[in-house]
Amino acid sequence: MHKKSYGQHFLKDESVIDKIIKSADLSSKDFVVEVGPGDGALTHQITRLTSPTRPILIEADSDLLSNLRTQFPKAELIHADAVQVKIDEIVKNKPWIFISNLPYNSANAILMNMLTAKNPPKRSVVMVQKEVGDKMMARPGDMTVLSVAVQMYVKPTRVCVVKPGCFQPQPKVDSVVLRLDKVEALDNAEDIIKLAKIGFSSRRKQLHRNLADAKVARSDALKKILQELNLSPTVRAQELSTAQWIKIHSLLKK
Repeated sequence: MHKKSYGQHFLKDESVIDKIIKSADLSSKDFVVEVGPGDGALTHQITRLTSPTRPILIEADSDLLSNLRTQFPKAELIHADAVQVKIDEIVKNKPWIFISNLPYNSANAILMNMLTAKNPPKRSVVMVQKEVGDKMMARPGDMTVLSVAVQMYVKPTRVCVVKPGCFQPQPKVDSVVLRLDKVEALDNAEDIIKLAKIGFSSRRKQLHRNLADAKVARSDALKKILQELNLSPTVRAQELSTAQWIKIHSLLKK
């Protein structure tokens, strides 16, 4: 019996599987890492298109390993929690593509582990809860720390919305498939994300107040920076784009 603790819902709908595979844009030379292969529904299509390159399958649930081993004897199967895995040691310096029907309870942590690698995926196609996907794709006005963090590393586009009936067992919410194309990450991306976290610490407060309360800089100095960027002194964190966070960070360093 499958343990629910892993938060996995197995994808059964062939048309959704086709959309995921199509948006991953796979060719025979591609090297793929799949997290949470489950019962192998996506993996069959990956191995069909990327042979002879063997995919790497990372699966946390020990109950699923023997079935995966039988179905995909050429795949490299890693029994591990993808949040903890050191992905650079696995992919080395080869270009790779990340595909995953991400488990709901650890989707953000797994995704950020992959995107912040020294050698991140050149593109990813992931399925997440629709609410999480909407946050990843948010525009200024609706931004969150997750939006800023994801958009520091990738450009997200929506592939399709997936209804609960496409899974076994059925989740209680809609899901969404996103394609994430790598953007050139800055060396100080993590510092910028840390600054954004402080900015978002109280969504009701104005941005300069959150940053001043955390002793990032004095309120008047922060207002001056906002003015330089043609932003209102009363602006809140959710109204800023990732590019504006990058600029604020660089102006604070001066």
